[in-house]
Amino acid sequence: MSRQKRAFNSFWSRPDASMSMGCIDCPDLGICGGQTIDGAGFNCLDHCCGNPDSCQAVCPKAHRFADRVREVGGLDLPTPHADLLEPCTLPSYLPLLFHGSALASTIAAPAVAIPLYRFFDRGADCRFDTRDSVVQSYKIDPSADIILSGVAQDHEVEGWWRLAAPGRIKAIANFRRLGIAMVTTPNFSLMVDRPRWDDMHSMRRIVLAYHELVSEGQAAALHVNGRTWNDFARWSEYVAAHPEVTHIAYEFTTGAKNPERMRQHALWLIELAQAAGRRLGLVLRGGPQVVGLLSQFYDISLIDSSPFEKAQHREVAWIDQEGQRRWKKRLTAPGESVDALLDENIRISERWFGSLLPKLKLAA
Repeated sequence: MSRQKRAFNSFWSRPDASMSMGCIDCPDLGICGGQTIDGAGFNCLDHCCGNPDSCQAVCPKAHRFADRVREVGGLDLPTPHADLLEPCTLPSYLPLLFHGSALASTIAAPAVAIPLYRFFDRGADCRFDTRDSVVQSYKIDPSADIILSGVAQDHEVEGWWRLAAPGRIKAIANFRRLGIAMVTTPNFSLMVDRPRWDDMHSMRRIVLAYHELVSEGQAAALHVNGRTWNDFARWSEYVAAHPEVTHIAYEFTTGAKNPERMRQHALWLIELAQAAGRRLGLVLRGGPQVVGLLSQFYDISLIDSSPFEKAQHREVAWIDQEGQRRWKKRLTAPGESVDALLDENIRISERWFGSLLPKLKLAA
C-alpha cells in the first residue's frame, strides 16, 4: 500500500478510537459526534485549506460558510413529515442503462435503472417529451418500471442542487408525468479530508432532496450517506421518526469499496434497520459481498451497471464453480448490435445475484 493510501485510510472513522482532543469544545460536537480516527489529528480543521477567499468546502474559516449553512437551513436533519405514498415493490435485480444507441431491439427486463441526471438539463427542462420517447431512447419494454439512480460523479450530482428548489420541483413533476417508479436521492459526497461541516452540509442536502421528492408525490429511496457511527445514528433517528421513508439507498462503490470499510458500513446499515421499528427496503449500488449480512431489510435490490458496460466492451458474464460472476471476451461482427450480449449479461447477473439472496431470506 502506498504512503498516500495509508495516509488516506488513517482518516477513516473508527468506532473504537478515542475522540480527538480538539473536538471537545466544538459547538457542533452534538451533531458531528467528534473525530475518531487512528491517525494523528487535533480535530477536523486540520483539513482546512487555509484559503478562506477561494475555499469551496463548507468550513467555518471560509468566507462563504454562513451562506452555505443558510442555503440548507441549518445542519440538522429533521424535516416536516410528508404523506405516505403507495408502497413501491422493486425486483431484486435492476440493470443500469446509460443509453440505447447500440441496441436494435427491446431489452427483456421488467424493471430498469437509468441515471437520474439523464432526465433534465440545466434549466430543469425534461429531456423526454413522453414516456414513449424514454422507451424508444433506452430500448426498454413499455411496461417496464423505471428507477432513476442518484449515484454518480460529483459534477453530475451537484447538477441536481444547482437547479435550486423551483427547478427541482419542476423536474420532479416531469418524473411523475413520465411514470417513474422510484428515485434514489443524489449521493452528495462526504469526504474524509475535509472539515466535518462539509459532511453535515451534504447530509442536509440529501434529506432536503428526499423531502422534496416525496412531498411532491414521487416515491424515493433515501440515500443515507455517512462515514461515522454518529452519522448513521442521526440517520437512524430520522428514519425512525419519518414513516414516509420506505426504502434506503446505499452505494459501496467509492468510499466504502474497501472490504474493511464495506463491512463496517454494512454493520451501521444493520443498526439503522433495527432502529427503524418497521420493514425497510434497500436499494444498493455495489456491495454484493455483504448482502448476506443485511437480512434486517425485507427487500434488497441491486442496481448494476456491469451488464451494460461489459456488453459495450464485448464481454459476457459467466459464473465460476465458486458461484462468482466472471467476464470473458466475445467479439461481435462489424456493425452487429450488442443485444445478445446485454440480454445474456442481464440474465446471468440476475441469477448470480439471486444466488446471494436465499441466505438473506432464511435469516429474515
